[in-house]
Formats: sequence, structure tokens, C-alpha cells
Amino acid sequence: MSDNMRKGLGEQAQEKLTPDSQKSTTEQGTEKLTTMGDKAAGAVQPGDSKSTTQELGDKTRSGADSTQNTAGSYLNQASDKASELTNKSSGSMPSAGEAQDTGKTYLNQASDKASDLTNKASQSMPSTGQAQDTGKTYLDQASEMASNAAKTVSDTLSGE
Repeated sequence: MSDNMRKGLGEQAQEKLTPDSQKSTTEQGTEKLTTMGDKAAGAVQPGDSKSTTQELGDKTRSGADSTQNTAGSYLNQASDKASELTNKSSGSMPSAGEAQDTGKTYLNQASDKASDLTNKASQSMPSTGQAQDTGKTYLDQASEMASNAAKTVSDTLSGE
């Protein structure tokens, strides 16, 4: 049972459960006005003069309103931040032409660097002739060492 001039919990529940799409504009307007009046009456009516169910309903609605306000505040903050980030990103985004020019610049720098490294590598490497001469020298040295080793083994075996 509801207190005098107050909406009952059943009536409040019915209003919440019925989708707005199934209510006429007049019903929606009346519902909003009576809800505002019930909230005002609940705020000024002392707690000790409320029925237990009415007091419980007021506290529940107060908690729900507070949660809704907090959620709305968070939603507004998130929306503001999203707008701020969108504005920053659209202001700093290069055009397609600028992006292509930047890409070409980086590609040219990479090509120049690769060419420079190739030149340095070819200057520090010996020519084919130098490599052949060095290889022949090492081969001659190895052949002489093998010949000396064979002579030493032969001398040792013959007792000399």
C-alpha cells in the first residue's frame, strides 16, 4: 500500500516494465510528471512517516538515480575524451600526398644508404686477382709444410 499522494511500488514497477513504444505520448508525459511529483514528495516526507515499502522504494530509486547520474557523468567524460582525441588525430593526420612524399623520402634515404654500404664493402674487399694470389701463396705454404712433414717422417723411419 502506498502513502497518501505517493505512487505505489506496483504502479512504479508497471511503468518501468511497459516499454515507451507501447505508451501514448500523453501516458508518457503523465508518467514523467507523476514520477517527478513522487520524487519531490518522497524527498520532503520524513522517513518516520513513510511506510516500510515506501521508504524502501524511495531508497532504491535514490540509489538508482545516483547510479544513473554517475554513469551519465562517466559517459559524458568518455564522449568528451573521444571528441578530443578525434580532433587531435584529424588535425595531425597527413594528407595522402604528404604520406606519399614522406614514403618516397624514406625510400630514397634507404636506397642511398644501401648504395653507400655496397661501395664501402667493394672497396674493402680484395679483387679477384688479389684473392687468387693470396690463395696460391697459402697453397704453396701448405704444400711446402706437407713436403717437410713427409721428409721428417721418412727420415725418422729410415733412422737418419
